[in-house]
Amino acid sequence: MNKYIIEFLGTFFLILIIGLSNSPLAVGLGLAILVYMGAHVSGAHYNPVVSLAMFINDEIDKKEIGLYIASQLSGAILATYSIKELGKELTVKANQNVDLSNFLIAEILFTFLLVFVILNVALSKNLKGNQFYGIAIGLTVAVGGFSVGDISGAVFNPAVSFGPSIIDYMNPLVDNSGEIIKQQNFHYFPYYLIASIIGSVIASYLYKKVYS
Repeated sequence: MNKYIIEFLGTFFLILIIGLSNSPLAVGLGLAILVYMGAHVSGAHYNPVVSLAMFINDEIDKKEIGLYIASQLSGAILATYSIKELGKELTVKANQNVDLSNFLIAEILFTFLLVFVILNVALSKNLKGNQFYGIAIGLTVAVGGFSVGDISGAVFNPAVSFGPSIIDYMNPLVDNSGEIIKQQNFHYFPYYLIASIIGSVIASYLYKKVYS
């Protein structure tokens, strides 16, 4: 049970930092801190596609991956609600001036990079016992944010999009005629989900290929 509590708390604070700071550097440093906080308990995934990668590499089983993801998504919803209560808004969407294909490529590439870095620093026998794993993971997210933040929003984590999507769905904005205004977060969630799964699966099987 302890590892699922850590996954909930880690995802909650990661998304809280994203929503309140809107800074790639703050998000990267925050993630590094949270990784050091929880790696010895749960592995510090805080991201459904990281849990997917760990499942593909036989680090967790079918039951565990379901509980990991449920914990992460629950933390995401509470974090998004907390951001709203603190007077800010977490909007997760692509740049309106960017083609969908470019958006998907950006998310796939940097989700791949994030997951591949995580697998290498967390699972590689050559790096066993290293103490730089948190910094490496945090810096990867920060670099991704600076690189493609203005293209795709630099999410690399479907939980980040899931929380705002649920809040959107539960509290839709309506115009004066009573019609629902387009729900940006809810609209983009499937794209973030698909792109992150693709990036994670490619990274997972490449890691298995390189280190098998």
